[in-house]
Amino acid sequence: MKLTRKWALIIALAVVLTSVSGYLASDINAVAETSVSDPTIVLTSANPIPDIADRVRPAVVQVIAITQTWDYQKGITDVESSFGSGVYIDDRGYIVTNNHVIAEADRAEILWLDGTRMEAEIVGTDSSTDLAVLKFEGKVDAVPVPMGDSDALRIGELAIAIGNPGTSDTFLYGTTTYGIISGLNREGIKATGSYTRPLSVIQTTAQINSGNSGGALLNGMGELIGIPTIKSAYNYTSVVEGIAFAIPVNTAKPIIDDLIEYGIVIRPRIGVTITDNEGPKEIIRSYPPAGAIITNIEEGSPAEKSGLQIYDIITHVNGERCMDTDEMQLLFDQHEAGETITLSIARYYNANGKAASTPITFDVDVELQLLDLTE
Repeated sequence: MKLTRKWALIIALAVVLTSVSGYLASDINAVAETSVSDPTIVLTSANPIPDIADRVRPAVVQVIAITQTWDYQKGITDVESSFGSGVYIDDRGYIVTNNHVIAEADRAEILWLDGTRMEAEIVGTDSSTDLAVLKFEGKVDAVPVPMGDSDALRIGELAIAIGNPGTSDTFLYGTTTYGIISGLNREGIKATGSYTRPLSVIQTTAQINSGNSGGALLNGMGELIGIPTIKSAYNYTSVVEGIAFAIPVNTAKPIIDDLIEYGIVIRPRIGVTITDNEGPKEIIRSYPPAGAIITNIEEGSPAEKSGLQIYDIITHVNGERCMDTDEMQLLFDQHEAGETITLSIARYYNANGKAASTPITFDVDVELQLLDLTE
Protein backbone atom coordinates (compact mmCIF):
# COMPACT_ATOMS: atom_id res chain seq x y z
CA MET A 1 0.00 0.00 0.00
CA LYS A 2 3.03 2.29 0.18
CA LEU A 3 3.01 2.75 -3.58
CA THR A 4 -0.70 3.58 -3.52
CA ARG A 5 -0.23 6.35 -0.99
CA LYS A 6 2.75 7.72 -2.89
CA TRP A 7 0.74 7.87 -6.12
CA ALA A 8 -2.17 9.51 -4.34
CA LEU A 9 0.19 12.13 -2.95
CA ILE A 10 1.60 12.85 -6.39
CA ILE A 11 -1.88 13.25 -7.76
CA ALA A 12 -2.89 15.54 -4.90
CA LEU A 13 0.15 17.77 -5.23
CA ALA A 14 0.83 17.86 -8.94
CA VAL A 15 -2.30 17.04 -10.91
CA VAL A 16 -5.80 18.46 -10.72
CA LEU A 17 -8.35 15.68 -11.30
CA THR A 18 -11.80 16.58 -12.47
CA SER A 19 -14.96 14.53 -12.59
CA VAL A 20 -16.03 14.38 -16.20
CA SER A 21 -19.74 14.79 -15.71
CA GLY A 22 -21.12 17.53 -16.78
CA TYR A 23 -20.61 21.12 -16.37
CA LEU A 24 -23.09 22.92 -14.22
CA ALA A 25 -25.38 24.92 -16.46
CA SER A 26 -23.52 28.09 -15.56
CA ASP A 27 -20.06 26.65 -16.36
CA ILE A 28 -18.65 27.51 -19.78
CA ASN A 29 -14.96 26.83 -19.17
CA ALA A 30 -13.29 24.69 -21.81
CA VAL A 31 -11.11 21.75 -20.81
CA ALA A 32 -8.26 20.61 -23.02
CA GLU A 33 -8.67 17.20 -24.63
CA THR A 34 -6.39 14.31 -23.87
CA SER A 35 -4.02 13.06 -26.54
CA VAL A 36 -4.48 9.89 -28.59
CA SER A 37 -2.09 7.07 -29.30
CA ASP A 38 -0.23 6.54 -32.57
CA PRO A 39 -2.97 5.82 -35.18
CA THR A 40 -0.89 3.04 -36.75
CA ILE A 41 -1.45 1.00 -33.59
CA VAL A 42 -5.17 0.51 -34.18
CA LEU A 43 -6.05 1.83 -37.64
CA THR A 44 -5.62 -1.24 -39.80
CA SER A 45 -7.63 -2.79 -42.61
CA ALA A 46 -9.56 -4.64 -39.90
CA ASN A 47 -10.31 -1.46 -37.88
CA PRO A 48 -13.41 -2.30 -35.79
CA ILE A 49 -14.15 1.25 -34.61
CA PRO A 50 -16.69 2.31 -37.30
CA ASP A 51 -18.83 -0.78 -36.81
CA ILE A 52 -18.68 -0.41 -33.04
CA ALA A 53 -19.62 3.27 -33.28
CA ASP A 54 -22.58 2.46 -35.55
CA ARG A 55 -23.91 -0.03 -33.02
CA VAL A 56 -23.14 1.67 -29.70
CA ARG A 57 -23.58 5.41 -30.34
CA PRO A 58 -27.42 5.16 -30.41
CA ALA A 59 -27.30 3.44 -26.99
CA VAL A 60 -25.31 6.22 -25.28
CA VAL A 61 -27.66 8.92 -24.02
CA GLN A 62 -27.21 12.36 -22.60
CA VAL A 63 -28.35 12.48 -18.96
CA ILE A 64 -29.88 15.78 -17.90
CA ALA A 65 -30.20 16.52 -14.20
CA ILE A 66 -33.19 18.71 -13.40
CA THR A 67 -33.44 20.68 -10.18
CA GLN A 68 -36.50 22.63 -9.13
CA THR A 69 -36.55 26.19 -7.85
CA TRP A 70 -39.42 28.28 -6.53
CA ASP A 71 -40.29 31.90 -5.99
CA TYR A 72 -43.61 33.63 -5.30
CA GLN A 73 -43.86 35.12 -8.81
CA LYS A 74 -42.83 32.19 -11.05
CA GLY A 75 -43.76 29.33 -8.77
CA ILE A 76 -41.87 26.08 -9.40
CA THR A 77 -39.31 26.25 -12.20
CA ASP A 78 -37.28 23.37 -13.66
CA VAL A 79 -33.59 24.13 -14.16
CA GLU A 80 -31.20 21.95 -16.17
CA SER A 81 -28.43 21.89 -13.61
CA SER A 82 -25.89 19.39 -14.94
CA PHE A 83 -25.25 17.11 -17.88
CA GLY A 84 -23.50 13.81 -18.41
CA SER A 85 -23.79 10.56 -20.32
CA GLY A 86 -25.41 7.19 -19.71
CA VAL A 87 -25.33 3.73 -21.28
CA TYR A 88 -28.37 1.63 -22.16
CA ILE A 89 -27.44 -1.78 -20.71
CA ASP A 90 -30.67 -3.76 -20.29
CA ASP A 91 -33.71 -4.20 -22.54
CA ARG A 92 -35.97 -3.63 -19.52
CA GLY A 93 -35.03 0.03 -19.88
CA TYR A 94 -32.10 0.38 -17.49
CA ILE A 95 -29.31 2.90 -18.02
CA VAL A 96 -26.10 3.18 -16.00
CA THR A 97 -24.49 6.55 -15.34
CA ASN A 98 -22.36 8.27 -12.71
CA ASN A 99 -23.92 9.33 -9.43
CA HIS A 100 -22.27 12.75 -9.61
CA VAL A 101 -24.19 13.46 -12.81
CA ILE A 102 -27.56 13.35 -11.02
CA ALA A 103 -26.55 13.68 -7.36
CA GLU A 104 -28.38 16.99 -6.86
CA ALA A 105 -31.26 16.25 -9.23
CA ASP A 106 -34.92 16.33 -8.27
CA ARG A 107 -35.56 14.33 -11.42
CA ALA A 108 -33.75 13.29 -14.59
CA GLU A 109 -34.35 13.23 -18.33
CA ILE A 110 -32.44 11.48 -21.10
CA LEU A 111 -31.78 12.58 -24.67
CA TRP A 112 -31.16 9.92 -27.29
CA LEU A 113 -28.84 10.35 -30.27
CA ASP A 114 -31.84 10.65 -32.62
CA GLY A 115 -33.17 13.62 -30.61
CA THR A 116 -35.82 11.77 -28.63
CA ARG A 117 -36.10 13.18 -25.12
CA MET A 118 -37.89 11.40 -22.29
CA GLU A 119 -38.30 11.23 -18.53
CA ALA A 120 -36.05 8.78 -16.68
CA GLU A 121 -36.77 7.37 -13.24
CA ILE A 122 -33.84 7.53 -10.81
CA VAL A 123 -33.87 3.88 -9.73
CA GLY A 124 -30.94 4.02 -7.32
CA THR A 125 -27.68 5.78 -6.55
CA ASP A 126 -24.46 4.89 -4.78
CA SER A 127 -22.24 7.86 -4.01
CA SER A 128 -19.47 5.68 -2.58
CA THR A 129 -18.79 4.12 -6.01
CA ASP A 130 -20.17 7.05 -8.06
CA LEU A 131 -22.69 4.87 -9.88
CA ALA A 132 -26.40 5.33 -10.54
CA VAL A 133 -29.13 3.54 -12.46
CA LEU A 134 -31.97 5.17 -14.40
CA LYS A 135 -34.95 3.59 -16.12
CA PHE A 136 -37.06 4.72 -19.06
CA GLU A 137 -40.34 3.47 -20.48
CA GLY A 138 -41.04 3.08 -24.17
CA LYS A 139 -39.45 1.80 -27.36
CA VAL A 140 -36.22 3.25 -28.72
CA ASP A 141 -34.10 2.77 -31.81
CA ALA A 142 -31.14 1.35 -29.90
CA VAL A 143 -29.98 -1.98 -28.51
CA PRO A 144 -28.40 -2.51 -25.07
CA VAL A 145 -24.60 -2.48 -24.93
CA PRO A 146 -23.23 -5.90 -23.88
CA MET A 147 -20.96 -6.02 -20.85
CA GLY A 148 -17.43 -7.33 -21.25
CA ASP A 149 -14.89 -8.66 -18.77
CA SER A 150 -12.71 -5.90 -17.35
CA ASP A 151 -10.60 -8.46 -15.49
CA ALA A 152 -9.40 -9.78 -18.86
CA LEU A 153 -8.04 -6.41 -20.04
CA ARG A 154 -4.41 -6.07 -21.06
CA ILE A 155 -2.34 -2.92 -21.10
CA GLY A 156 -1.96 -1.69 -24.65
CA GLU A 157 -5.22 -3.03 -26.07
CA LEU A 158 -7.75 -0.88 -27.90
CA ALA A 159 -10.11 1.33 -25.87
CA ILE A 160 -13.02 3.28 -27.36
CA ALA A 161 -14.92 6.00 -25.50
CA ILE A 162 -18.39 7.22 -26.50
CA GLY A 163 -20.15 10.08 -24.76
CA ASN A 164 -21.55 13.58 -25.00
CA PRO A 165 -18.87 16.16 -24.16
CA GLY A 166 -19.81 19.82 -24.20
CA THR A 167 -20.73 22.96 -22.34
CA SER A 168 -24.06 24.32 -21.16
CA ASP A 169 -25.14 25.33 -24.66
CA THR A 170 -23.02 23.22 -27.03
CA PHE A 171 -22.85 19.42 -26.87
CA LEU A 172 -21.08 17.09 -29.29
CA TYR A 173 -23.49 14.18 -29.08
CA GLY A 174 -22.20 10.67 -29.69
CA THR A 175 -18.54 11.71 -29.77
CA THR A 176 -16.36 8.65 -30.38
CA THR A 177 -12.68 8.65 -29.44
CA TYR A 178 -10.09 5.94 -29.14
CA GLY A 179 -6.82 5.11 -27.43
CA ILE A 180 -5.39 2.25 -25.47
CA ILE A 181 -5.67 0.77 -22.02
CA SER A 182 -2.67 2.46 -20.44
CA GLY A 183 -2.98 1.23 -16.86
CA LEU A 184 -4.93 -1.25 -14.75
CA ASN A 185 -5.77 -1.45 -11.05
CA ARG A 186 -4.90 2.18 -10.40
CA GLU A 187 -5.59 2.94 -6.74
CA GLY A 188 -6.02 6.16 -4.81
CA ILE A 189 -7.40 8.04 -7.83
CA LYS A 190 -10.19 10.36 -6.67
CA ALA A 191 -11.59 13.79 -7.44
CA THR A 192 -14.09 16.10 -5.80
CA GLY A 193 -17.55 14.67 -6.40
CA SER A 194 -16.33 11.23 -7.45
CA TYR A 195 -16.43 7.95 -5.55
CA THR A 196 -15.46 7.84 -1.88
CA ARG A 197 -15.02 4.09 -1.54
CA PRO A 198 -11.56 2.69 -2.40
CA LEU A 199 -11.69 1.49 -6.01
CA SER A 200 -9.12 0.18 -8.47
CA VAL A 201 -9.77 1.91 -11.80
CA ILE A 202 -8.80 1.63 -15.45
CA GLN A 203 -6.46 4.22 -16.96
CA THR A 204 -6.88 5.00 -20.66
CA THR A 205 -5.63 7.41 -23.32
CA ALA A 206 -9.05 7.50 -25.02
CA GLN A 207 -10.15 11.14 -24.98
CA ILE A 208 -12.81 11.97 -22.42
CA ASN A 209 -14.00 15.41 -21.41
CA SER A 210 -16.65 17.07 -19.28
CA GLY A 211 -19.93 15.52 -20.33
CA ASN A 212 -18.43 12.04 -20.83
CA SER A 213 -19.12 10.99 -17.25
CA GLY A 214 -21.32 7.91 -17.14
CA GLY A 215 -20.68 7.08 -20.79
CA ALA A 216 -19.11 4.03 -22.37
CA LEU A 217 -15.56 2.74 -22.43
CA LEU A 218 -15.46 -0.21 -24.82
CA ASN A 219 -13.04 -2.90 -25.90
CA GLY A 220 -12.28 -3.94 -29.47
CA MET A 221 -15.40 -6.11 -29.56
CA GLY A 222 -17.70 -3.26 -28.65
CA GLU A 223 -18.33 -4.55 -25.13
CA LEU A 224 -18.69 -2.23 -22.16
CA ILE A 225 -15.55 -2.51 -20.02
CA GLY A 226 -15.73 0.69 -17.97
CA ILE A 227 -17.66 3.81 -17.00
CA PRO A 228 -15.55 6.97 -17.65
CA THR A 229 -15.48 9.06 -14.50
CA ILE A 230 -12.35 11.16 -14.04
CA LYS A 231 -9.71 12.81 -16.22
CA SER A 232 -6.51 14.64 -15.40
CA ALA A 233 -6.87 18.20 -16.66
CA TYR A 234 -3.77 20.19 -15.73
CA ASN A 235 -0.96 20.64 -13.27
CA TYR A 236 0.51 23.88 -12.00
CA THR A 237 2.46 24.62 -15.20
CA SER A 238 0.89 22.79 -18.13
CA VAL A 239 -1.99 20.78 -19.55
CA VAL A 240 -1.92 17.08 -18.68
CA GLU A 241 -2.83 14.89 -21.65
CA GLY A 242 -3.73 11.26 -22.14
CA ILE A 243 -4.70 10.42 -18.55
CA ALA A 244 -8.31 9.42 -17.93
CA PHE A 245 -9.92 6.88 -15.63
CA ALA A 246 -12.96 4.60 -15.71
CA ILE A 247 -14.73 2.37 -13.19
CA PRO A 248 -14.23 -1.26 -14.35
CA VAL A 249 -17.44 -2.94 -15.45
CA ASN A 250 -16.73 -5.96 -13.24
CA THR A 251 -16.73 -3.58 -10.27
CA ALA A 252 -19.92 -1.94 -11.50
CA LYS A 253 -21.94 -5.12 -12.20
CA PRO A 254 -22.86 -6.07 -8.59
CA ILE A 255 -23.50 -2.42 -7.77
CA ILE A 256 -25.87 -2.11 -10.73
CA ASP A 257 -27.65 -5.35 -9.75
CA ASP A 258 -28.23 -4.09 -6.20
CA LEU A 259 -29.44 -0.69 -7.39
CA ILE A 260 -31.95 -2.35 -9.71
CA GLU A 261 -33.19 -4.78 -7.06
CA TYR A 262 -33.08 -2.64 -3.90
CA GLY A 263 -32.50 0.97 -4.95
CA ILE A 264 -29.40 0.98 -2.74
CA VAL A 265 -26.26 -1.11 -2.50
CA ILE A 266 -26.47 -3.81 0.14
CA ARG A 267 -23.07 -4.41 1.70
CA PRO A 268 -22.26 -6.69 4.63
CA ARG A 269 -21.34 -4.59 7.67
CA ILE A 270 -20.67 -4.92 11.37
CA GLY A 271 -22.54 -1.72 12.29
CA VAL A 272 -19.86 0.84 13.06
CA THR A 273 -18.89 4.32 11.90
CA ILE A 274 -15.14 4.75 11.57
CA THR A 275 -12.56 7.39 10.75
CA ASP A 276 -8.80 7.37 10.25
CA ASN A 277 -6.60 7.31 13.34
CA GLU A 278 -3.09 8.56 12.64
CA GLY A 279 -0.30 6.92 14.56
CA PRO A 280 2.66 4.56 14.32
CA LYS A 281 2.51 1.42 12.24
CA GLU A 282 3.95 -0.63 15.05
CA ILE A 283 1.72 -1.01 18.07
CA ILE A 284 3.51 0.62 20.98
CA ARG A 285 2.35 1.26 24.50
CA SER A 286 2.98 5.01 24.54
CA TYR A 287 0.90 6.10 21.52
CA PRO A 288 -2.33 4.88 19.83
CA PRO A 289 -1.49 3.11 16.54
CA ALA A 290 -2.66 3.93 13.02
CA GLY A 291 -5.89 2.25 12.05
CA ALA A 292 -9.64 2.75 11.81
CA ILE A 293 -11.06 4.22 15.01
CA ILE A 294 -14.71 3.54 15.87
CA THR A 295 -16.77 6.70 16.39
CA ASN A 296 -20.25 5.16 16.59
CA ILE A 297 -21.77 1.70 17.12
CA GLU A 298 -25.29 0.82 15.99
CA GLU A 299 -27.57 -0.60 18.63
CA GLY A 300 -28.05 -4.35 18.26
CA SER A 301 -25.34 -4.61 15.61
CA PRO A 302 -22.73 -7.40 15.37
CA ALA A 303 -20.14 -4.91 16.64
CA GLU A 304 -22.13 -4.17 19.79
CA LYS A 305 -22.80 -7.86 20.41
CA SER A 306 -19.09 -8.66 20.08
CA GLY A 307 -18.18 -6.18 22.82
CA LEU A 308 -16.58 -3.48 20.69
CA GLN A 309 -16.87 0.05 22.02
CA ILE A 310 -16.45 3.60 20.77
CA TYR A 311 -12.79 4.70 20.43
CA ASP A 312 -11.56 1.15 19.79
CA ILE A 313 -8.97 1.15 16.98
CA ILE A 314 -9.18 -1.62 14.35
CA THR A 315 -5.61 -2.46 13.35
CA HIS A 316 -5.95 -5.84 11.58
CA VAL A 317 -8.60 -7.81 9.69
CA ASN A 318 -7.94 -11.56 9.76
CA GLY A 319 -4.32 -10.81 10.60
CA GLU A 320 -3.75 -8.30 7.79
CA ARG A 321 -2.64 -4.82 8.85
CA CYS A 322 -4.92 -1.90 7.97
CA MET A 323 -3.46 1.57 8.43
CA ASP A 324 -6.64 3.54 7.69
CA THR A 325 -10.33 3.22 6.84
CA ASP A 326 -9.67 2.63 3.12
CA GLU A 327 -7.40 -0.30 3.82
CA MET A 328 -9.88 -1.72 6.32
CA GLN A 329 -12.72 -1.38 3.83
CA LEU A 330 -10.73 -3.17 1.12
CA LEU A 331 -10.21 -6.08 3.50
CA PHE A 332 -13.90 -6.12 4.46
CA ASP A 333 -14.90 -6.19 0.79
CA GLN A 334 -13.14 -9.52 0.36
CA HIS A 335 -15.83 -11.17 2.47
CA GLU A 336 -19.56 -11.84 2.23
CA ALA A 337 -22.50 -11.65 4.58
CA GLY A 338 -22.58 -14.49 7.05
CA GLU A 339 -18.80 -14.80 7.26
CA THR A 340 -17.06 -14.28 10.57
CA ILE A 341 -13.95 -12.12 10.54
CA THR A 342 -11.35 -11.62 13.23
CA LEU A 343 -10.55 -8.02 14.13
CA SER A 344 -7.46 -6.99 16.08
CA ILE A 345 -8.30 -4.13 18.40
CA ALA A 346 -6.12 -1.60 20.18
CA ARG A 347 -8.04 -0.13 23.13
CA TYR A 348 -6.20 3.02 24.18
CA TYR A 349 -9.31 4.91 25.29
CA ASN A 350 -12.26 4.07 27.49
CA ALA A 351 -15.84 4.47 26.29
CA ASN A 352 -15.99 8.17 27.19
CA GLY A 353 -12.89 9.02 25.18
CA LYS A 354 -10.42 9.39 28.03
CA ALA A 355 -7.02 7.75 27.80
CA ALA A 356 -7.04 4.30 29.34
CA SER A 357 -4.72 3.82 32.28
CA THR A 358 -3.52 0.55 30.77
CA PRO A 359 -3.86 0.22 26.95
CA ILE A 360 -4.65 -3.28 25.75
CA THR A 361 -4.77 -5.18 22.46
CA PHE A 362 -7.00 -8.13 21.74
CA ASP A 363 -8.76 -10.06 18.96
CA VAL A 364 -12.51 -10.33 18.55
CA ASP A 365 -14.66 -12.35 16.12
CA VAL A 366 -17.47 -10.45 14.41
CA GLU A 367 -20.04 -11.70 11.90
CA LEU A 368 -20.69 -9.63 8.77
CA GLN A 369 -24.39 -9.04 8.24
CA LEU A 370 -26.71 -7.27 5.79
CA LEU A 371 -27.89 -4.51 8.07
CA ASP A 372 -29.44 -2.29 5.38
CA LEU A 373 -32.20 -4.62 4.25
CA THR A 374 -35.66 -3.54 5.33
CA GLU A 375 -38.76 -5.67 5.60
